[in-house]
Amino acid sequence: MTEVIFYTEVPDELSFLARLAEKTLKVRRKACIATRDTGHSKMVSEYLWSHQPSQFIPHTQGDKDVTDAFTSLELRHDNASSHLDILINLTEDTPSQFSSFERLVEIVTKQTSSIESARVRFKWYRDRGYDIKVHKM
Repeated sequence: MTEVIFYTEVPDELSFLARLAEKTLKVRRKACIATRDTGHSKMVSEYLWSHQPSQFIPHTQGDKDVTDAFTSLELRHDNASSHLDILINLTEDTPSQFSSFERLVEIVTKQTSSIESARVRFKWYRDRGYDIKVHKM
């Protein structure tokens, strides 16, 4: 069964995502970062490439062949991920394909809309018997 982890009270979604992405690469795991749409994918990608002047986080935006061959991180706004290790959800919805992954990570910021949508997802996972871990940041 998919392991579900909520990180709550995250002050800044993108900087927290960058830390998660760096850790994912360091421990040699693969992750799909679920984004809301094409524009959101582009914004997240630009952040990962430029968040620190002296380094970047290598990733692709949904090109399965490139992702499989060259990187452990992919940004997707659809359900066609080739990485089934970790799913990092940046959307307000429950990803339809989440149960195909070993681990689902939900990032919950301090914004009211993020908290409200996370409560709905938390209840949905709990009602279906998922064991949920919560880490307050």
